[in-house]
Amino acid sequence: MGTLRNQMTEAMKLRRFSPRTQQSYLAAVTALANYYRTPPDQLDFEKIKAYLLHLTEERALSWSTCNVAVSAFRFFYLEVVGWEQVSLPLPPRKKPKTLPVLLSRQELERLFACAGAPKNRVLLLTTYAAGLRVSEVVNLKPADIDSNRLMIRVEQSQGRQGSLHPAFSPPA
Repeated sequence: MGTLRNQMTEAMKLRRFSPRTQQSYLAAVTALANYYRTPPDQLDFEKIKAYLLHLTEERALSWSTCNVAVSAFRFFYLEVVGWEQVSLPLPPRKKPKTLPVLLSRQELERLFACAGAPKNRVLLLTTYAAGLRVSEVVNLKPADIDSNRLMIRVEQSQGRQGSLHPAFSPPA
């Protein structure tokens, strides 16, 4: 899948897909090719649908994982292979929203106490208080913290858009 992989990678880069999306899409198309031991551009709709059924029924993968595969296949066959239309059986739908588990004040105090070094404690408190993702915390710089306004600027949040997070004071 060397030439096809390069074409797909270039097409995704032109559309400014995130590196993680590129990685996921390439993995999905590679898995399809490996499953049939055939280059993916030589497969037909029926084999692709059978593979999706295999993912959902036999491997019992989550809907979101299968949806990534469907998106990858649509992109590959429309943009790289040049098929006119790709109609795959998994309709897009949103993942059901679940409420986060809330920790009690005592649980939070125990969690923060386990952080050890003051630097680790500050990172954990900041992450929790502002509701940041790990990738967002890792990319924080001192200049991103506006202590006058009690705000944290997150440059590379999900979807590659910057955002401001309130820096609430966590429990002591």
